[in-house]
Formats: sequence, C-alpha cells, structure tokens
Amino acid sequence: MSEALTRPRQTSDARVRAGNRGIAFGHGATGTHSLADLGIPESYVDAHGHVQTPPAETLAGVAAAVGAGRVAPEPIVCVPGEACPELVGDLVDLTGAAVDGPTGIAPAAGYYHLHTPDGRRRFVVSAPARFPQPTRGWGWAVQLYAARSRRSWGIGDFADLATITREATAAGASAVLISPVHAAAPTPGQQASPYSPTSRQWLQLLHIAIEDVPGADQVDLTDLASAANALNAERLINRDAVWELKRSALERIWVATRDHLPAEHDAWVAEQGQDLTRFATWCVLAESYGTSNWREWSEQDRHPETALSTGDVRADRVAFYAWAQWVADAQLAVACRAGASVVVDIAVGFDSWSADAWANQDEICFDFEVGCPPDRHNIDGQKWGLPPINPVALVAADFAPFIKMVRVALRHAGALRIDHVMQLWRLFWVPAGASAAQGAYVHYPTEAMLAILRVEASRTGAWVVGEDMGTVAEGVRETMADDGMLGYRAALRLPVDQFPEATMGASSTHDQATIAGTLTGSDTEDLRRIGKPANFEQLEQVRRELAAVAGVDPDGPIGPDEVARAVLAQYRRLSECRARIVLASLDDVGAVAERPNMPGTITQWPNWSLSLPRPVEDILHEPLAQQLAEVLNARNA
Repeated sequence: MSEALTRPRQTSDARVRAGNRGIAFGHGATGTHSLADLGIPESYVDAHGHVQTPPAETLAGVAAAVGAGRVAPEPIVCVPGEACPELVGDLVDLTGAAVDGPTGIAPAAGYYHLHTPDGRRRFVVSAPARFPQPTRGWGWAVQLYAARSRRSWGIGDFADLATITREATAAGASAVLISPVHAAAPTPGQQASPYSPTSRQWLQLLHIAIEDVPGADQVDLTDLASAANALNAERLINRDAVWELKRSALERIWVATRDHLPAEHDAWVAEQGQDLTRFATWCVLAESYGTSNWREWSEQDRHPETALSTGDVRADRVAFYAWAQWVADAQLAVACRAGASVVVDIAVGFDSWSADAWANQDEICFDFEVGCPPDRHNIDGQKWGLPPINPVALVAADFAPFIKMVRVALRHAGALRIDHVMQLWRLFWVPAGASAAQGAYVHYPTEAMLAILRVEASRTGAWVVGEDMGTVAEGVRETMADDGMLGYRAALRLPVDQFPEATMGASSTHDQATIAGTLTGSDTEDLRRIGKPANFEQLEQVRRELAAVAGVDPDGPIGPDEVARAVLAQYRRLSECRARIVLASLDDVGAVAERPNMPGTITQWPNWSLSLPRPVEDILHEPLAQQLAEVLNARNA
C-alpha cells in the first residue's frame, strides 16, 4: 500500500467530504481489521523517492495499538447550504436540540450529531469550503522565550510580545509568528522545548509578565524582581530559576487578591468549566508528587475522574492554578490586540507524562513516539518523545481534544501555524526504544480534521499555515491549496524563486542555521564540534551561494558588516518572491549565529535556551532592523 493521499476532486454541484479514505473509522466495523482498514500503509516513499518497508514487528504492533480503539461510525463532513446525501435522519446540535432544515442540505457551520434510520449516531462537521486568506505582506518571526526586554524576568513574556507586535505595526509588518506558548509542568526540571508541552490547551505560565498581573501593586515584589532581572545578564535562559521566582510572585499576589477577584475572572473560569479544573488539578498533583510521571502516582490520582473526586482538599491550590491561567490568557489577549496579527504555533503533540496525556489517556498509545524517517537534513531521522493519539479513538471521542486545542489557539490570535502539518494526514510512529528508521506511518481522519480547522478559523477570520517541509506525501499540498491553507517554505531548503504564492516564506526554520551562522561557517563548526552528522559539502555550497548574493568574499574576513549585508541580501530576495507572507527572524535581525534548536540532540546543544543577545527593544530599533523593514515594505507597495 503506497503512501499517496490524493482525494477525489469535488464535484461542481457539491463539495461533500467524508473521513480519511481507507481507515476503518466507519461503518460500525468490529473484529479484526487489516492494515489498510486501520490506515497503516505497508510501505512509504521517503524524502529521496525510495520505497521503504517498515519491519513486520512494527506493523503488527502499530496495528494492535490502533485496533484497540473503539470504532465509531465515520464522521460526515459537508459545506453549509450545499447538498449532502448522507444527511438522512434526525439532525441535532451538540446540546441535543433538533436542527430544522431540508433533508440532505448541510446546516450552518458547526458540529452536529446525526441519528440515522439504522440506529447509528454520526458526528457531523459542517464547514466553509476554504480558509480565510491574508493579504500580501510580511512579519517578524520570534522565539518568544528568547525575546527578553530590560524589564523581563529572565525570559520573554506576553508584555514583550505586546512590544513586538506594536513595533511590528510601526515598521509596516502585518504579522508576528511566535513559538508555541503551550503550558509546561509546574515542576522543577522545566521543559525547555515549546514543542514538547504538558498541554496544548493551556498556556505557559513562564510567559506571564508579573508586573501586569492584577493585584501586583498590592504586594512587595522587589526582592523577586531584582533576582529575576539579574537573570537577564546570562545569555542562557534558566527556566527553573525563572519559574521559582515567578511562582513565588504569583503566590504572593494570589494570597493578597483571592478573596476579591474580579467578575471577569469568575466568568472566565466558569466558561472553561471541567477542562480547566482537570488541568489545574493535574498541576497540583504534579507539584505534590514531585514528578510529572503520573503513571507513578497513587491509583486514585492516575485518572482524572477519580482524582477530581477528592478535589476539596486541594481546592485553594487548584483555584490558584486556574487563576494563573486566567492571568496568562488575559495577557495574551492584550498582546494580540496591541498591533500586528499574532500567528500562534501548534506543536505536534505533548509529553508522555503530560497533563494532556493524563486527561486523554484512553486515546493515547504510550508504547510509541512520534517522529519522522531519515531525510537529507536529518539523516538519522527524528524521535520527538511525543506519544501519538489513536486516530480511531479520536473519532470515537468526536474529536473533542482536537477541537478544544484549535479553539483555544484561535481565541485571541489572528492566524495559526501548524507545525508538521502532516499530523493532519499521518504521523510516523516509532516503537519505544527503537530507531527512527524502524517506524511506520499511521493515517488520520484528514477530511474531518481539516473541516474542524475551517470551522474554528471561520469563527474569527483567522488564516492558517501548514508547515509542509520534509517528507510530504503525494496529494497533501494539492489538498492544502484546495482548502486555502498556506504552505511554508524556507530559503535554506528551496530557492526563493520556487516559492509558490500561497505560502509563508522564511530564510530558515528554528531547526536550521541562521544567516550569521551560515555565512560565518560557525554553524558547520558547531555541527562538527558536537559530532552531529550532516552533508557538509551541501552546507558549504549554501554558504558560498549566500556570500555571492551578498557580494561577500567567502574566503575573506567576515564580521558584523558582512553579516548585515548577507541578511539584507537574503531578505531582499525573499521580499521579491511570490510567497503571500514573508517572515524575517529576529535571530537574523540580531545577527545571532546559533540555531535555536539542534534536532537530534539533547545535552550536546542548549536547545530552546538561548536568548537574543541584546534586549528585544534595542534590536528592533537598530539600523539593521530598520533597513530590513524598508526592504520588506516593498511587498506592501
């Protein structure tokens, strides 16, 4: 079975969508399923165009894990107001109220249940045919944790984001792409990677700007602020120290204000309901046990339903974490309204011992981790330490975890970037303890997941970008184009004159070399120093091509002036390309030589822990930033 994921073209009179073809999401099937039924291809085509066959034991193990999920009838996907022959029966909204309308015509955009004449209940997604679209423009790309200002407490925060969005608008930019702001566990040993969160539904409390917390002026925080500001002197971000200081500050404010919280807090907490209570309870439990490995907790606390039954003894601490999420959400909302549209980034998954895994443990396959097969940029492949969601179980749950994640991501942001967009089509499952080369692909209910994204994006008018680099199966980019989802391209992977129009273009990604690192050759030196395999001939070719474009002698001295020339030359090419949106990385604006992340490393590189070398407000006002804005503003003419 090949990995091709093409889908039938829609007819002119109706655009009726169903679940991902070839997966036993439907028809009430029971018993033993074939690999094809479960959406597990017996082979796939790698990034080099070669057919790869996963080991037989991997395929058997993946099939057993996926097949253990409760099979539900496949979802129905349709377009509001258009014909959908499958809509025969009693259609109700999610409250159970009957939906009036002609039989066979899709209802207004949203989610429904159809009770069919043969007694089945099918989930219905009625979604606009296409995503909202952005106008041609440009923006900054920033690792938020790295964008510290002079007033930061050792890490970039939501107040710094507000500064960046305001400055972006003043410079002529229309967007600011940020690294994921998903929640981390409130424990020592803070997770550095924003792509390995404890929850994709809740926010990272490290990004709270303490001085802007309601009630901060009612307590003395001078000792904590002094210690936190001192952390800015170190280039390396110490998340544990930051968390200790910010948690202490939040606790002081909580004690001073918890008896007279504003009505806005009460309304927000009530609106989030049981989901927030569940997450806050997990935070308290993680604190109490001193580990985020909930499988080692007492039997009662290992599952949310039993853990919540003893909530009274933890009520104040649970309320504290719920309040902290309200604070974070309110600050993110302010930042998103301050200037240029914020583009939030959704990670591929969450940690195995995370709050999301605890809350959704019945839908998770813990004996596998998500990754990608070897390609020319990562010749050993990658394992990301993230457990996959069982696609069969996801359908049976009416996509609840996915809907909540997307809805929260777009609550304030103007756009959404989906890291590794192939997660909507398939994920590469690697058995625990095995190498990435021993993994196998599992397909997901693509049509329904895309429709859910269109429903949520249409609620706010947000546009959506899918990071579609690396190993991308046949038909994926065509489907993205049909739906109006932008692709993502990086100049270090593809010449800018080959960028399609419907894309977001950048010089590089967070996993690739910066312009300064490429031109100076320091990135190659870093790779050799830590012993990471790479195609060094290709890297040198890229360096020389960049030098030629910038008019720099690649064999001569290379200093700040030469780096600035290369930055302007690279983004001049990007400004002139067809991509709808072009991003300029603040790492390049700040002439940063190091990569934010070195894929495939753990202790060999300070992944996700390097701050910008100077306060972000200074970098945004330096001559290079102003010159770069002039170059990119030509796109707006």
